[in-house]
Amino acid sequence: MARRIQPPNEVEIAFRAAFGTVFLECGGWVLHASVIPPTGFRQLRHHEGLPGAILQLSLSAAVLAVLATSWLLCAVWMRRGHNWARLVMIVMGAGSLLFALNDMSMSGLTALDWSLLSSHAPGILTAAIAVILFLPASRAYFSAVKSAG
Repeated sequence: MARRIQPPNEVEIAFRAAFGTVFLECGGWVLHASVIPPTGFRQLRHHEGLPGAILQLSLSAAVLAVLATSWLLCAVWMRRGHNWARLVMIVMGAGSLLFALNDMSMSGLTALDWSLLSSHAPGILTAAIAVILFLPASRAYFSAVKSAG
């Protein structure tokens, strides 16, 4: 029986941070849909009517659930040593960072403020995960798992 290689702290941190990104993304969605004015539900109800608003939010919630589940499964596979999952998380981190930087530059803000940071927190955390997965201990873990077969 092959001995399972334990992931280093860097991989554990990336794994836990992936759960943090899902928490931030889903929590932000709920807050923007129902609490933070102007709420998404109120705006949708104004433009689409009640049935249209419910449909739109239901579809949005379903897509968010699928993406969040996919991200968490990818994190689990990454923690188990699958290099393809690590690469997916790195690509997503790079894309999230590019999206956040593009959005920040288009909003014309010259200084970082709380609303800007809070709206991009999941993307920034996703980019941090990508950086962690490039660290030498992380790379060594995926190489060791691959060579162990």
